Amino acid sequence: MKKVVAFGEIVGAIRPIGFEGWGDTNDYRILGGGSEANVLAKVGGLANGIKTHFVTKMKDDLMGRQFRMDMQKHSIGMDSVIWTQDDRNGLCFVEQGLGPITAEGGYDRAYSAFAKAKSGEFDFQSLEGADAFFISGITIALSENCLKNSQIALKEAQKHNVPTFIDINYRNKLWSPTQAHDALMNMINEKLFTSIIITETDARVVFDIDAGFDDDQPMGELIKCSQKILKMLDRKFNHNVPLLIMTVRKRITNERGEWTTVALLNGETFIFGEQLDYVVLDRFGAGDSCSAGIIGGYIGVTEHGEITDTATFDERVQNGLNLGNRMSVVAQKTVSDLGPQWRAEEYFRRVGKSREIAR
Repeated sequence: MKKVVAFGEIVGAIRPIGFEGWGDTNDYRILGGGSEANVLAKVGGLANGIKTHFVTKMKDDLMGRQFRMDMQKHSIGMDSVIWTQDDRNGLCFVEQGLGPITAEGGYDRAYSAFAKAKSGEFDFQSLEGADAFFISGITIALSENCLKNSQIALKEAQKHNVPTFIDINYRNKLWSPTQAHDALMNMINEKLFTSIIITETDARVVFDIDAGFDDDQPMGELIKCSQKILKMLDRKFNHNVPLLIMTVRKRITNERGEWTTVALLNGETFIFGEQLDYVVLDRFGAGDSCSAGIIGGYIGVTEHGEITDTATFDERVQNGLNLGNRMSVVAQKTVSDLGPQWRAEEYFRRVGKSREIAR
């Protein structure tokens, strides 16, 4: 049995159906999600024997009932949820892009039950015996109390020797680059992260690391550029993060591109994920799915949907990159954050070079 724990807010994503825009329709969908919920939903389905725990706080109202059902459909462990009759549940608003029109997202999460939770209010007992802990930079950014509770969670994970993963996930609608830099560097200096998952944009905006990444360059050049960025980040972090991972996206159009990942192990060894083309039907959740695959590989999930404890660190990272890349490609053709919940072998069977129908 493997156990993965996450700390964050379940958020309701409200979106027009299809490619309609806000103001053009009265037909909307509400889907429970959020970075941590997405990761737990995806990683929990990769193989038999993976148990997930979500540490969060929610208002027990009609919206909370919807979110609870969304989590339970994906077998996310809810025993560590604090339920309250006060405050509210967080929301976000989503609009898909099309052609030259970019997708748009906005937040309505201020003063939510989770954002207002007091420092030390959460019970992180579920971290005992856990195999991985995930948190997003979005969670840290939601409020000063969220920052404090995130630090408590990470220190508790450190106390129990639980590997910790963060997707930087910088959002300028939540905090400034300076705020993000200072908060994250304090945690990095305390050696609270086993792995940081980052994009070139986050590296440039938050950590002021720029190597001239340009979508007009060939994918090979973007990979070389990503290696330089990871090396510079490793030096900036004073070698305090054993595993640095960059998602590399060559955006050809808003609907089409190429995707891969590059990892730097202990500041020395590079590992490269397989390169895949992607097509976008629903952009949201791609990074979360990649994070889920990375964590899955790290805890021992193989491409055959089995869990092994004999793979080396390098092999587990390689499996995680290849799995995460496939999961991201699938997420971008799926209209929802939480789904689909495929087993690992299905990602490797259905996502790749073949143009044949799987039948």
